[in-house]
Amino acid sequence: MAKKSQTSQFRTRQLIFVWGIIALPLLQWIVCWLFVNASSISLAFTDPRTSEFTFRNFQLFWENLTSPYGEIKIALSNTLKYFSTNLLIINPLACIVAYFLYKKIAGYKAYRVIFYLPAIVSSVAMVEAYRQFIGPGGALNGFLNLFGASIPPEGLFARDETATGAILVYTIWTGCAVNMLLFMGAMTRVPTEVLEAAKLDGCSAFMELMVIILPLILPTISTVVIVTCTNVFSASGPILLFTKGDCKTTTIAYWIFAKVYGDGVNGGASAANYNIVSCTGLCFTLVGAPLIMGIRKLMDKLPTIEY
Repeated sequence: MAKKSQTSQFRTRQLIFVWGIIALPLLQWIVCWLFVNASSISLAFTDPRTSEFTFRNFQLFWENLTSPYGEIKIALSNTLKYFSTNLLIINPLACIVAYFLYKKIAGYKAYRVIFYLPAIVSSVAMVEAYRQFIGPGGALNGFLNLFGASIPPEGLFARDETATGAILVYTIWTGCAVNMLLFMGAMTRVPTEVLEAAKLDGCSAFMELMVIILPLILPTISTVVIVTCTNVFSASGPILLFTKGDCKTTTIAYWIFAKVYGDGVNGGASAANYNIVSCTGLCFTLVGAPLIMGIRKLMDKLPTIEY
């Protein structure tokens, strides 16, 4: 009986300790997420005119999503472009840059500062510098003139065909900094003995990266991929600074911002916008949540190497 009593007391103290640790995060989740999103979810099922329960918002969402000229359809298309660019171009590019800096090529300290500079300088300054560079009177236009080509007089950001592509190039230019540091930190943990043995066996730099470095930093790569996938429906660029959503450049994130803050009297939102925005967010959450969980399970099944 005494042992059972001691075991019971130990479990009670253990539960008190565990709940004491998670109490503050749980309270924060209830106040900052559950309460806010409960209100948002209720708006998705509310008629903005009568305040009655309705599925009309979902019907409007579907019509806007399937219409050839629907704002949500254009925003979703652009969002997936930013997400794909981030996942398939920016992340691999950051890994490659990190590898060359890790190998301490000539001038690697200067390159490290240069590649991280976009994350330090104000985004407003970076946007303006990029705008001037690719503008009709910019350095890029002067270079193209050497080959008989030129930037359109109205600029790339004023054309539906080129505006989104120009912003995507900007995101590639400025998007490598954070993940580059993550990959470099993981690479510094790779045992030098393994690399030295591979070098003695005649392993090239390419094979070293593909066969040794990448498998050893796979947990970091998996984390970066999962974090990237959590932004599948919120991926975006500096739309407000470049085009304010004109020329078919809007994304889901910017569309929500514009609906909440950019419409109505004096720049405010009309009451009806909150309902369609809440409905849109709920629909994409229902699609995105299981997708992200599936990707996480898939990444967890990849074999990892302990060292």
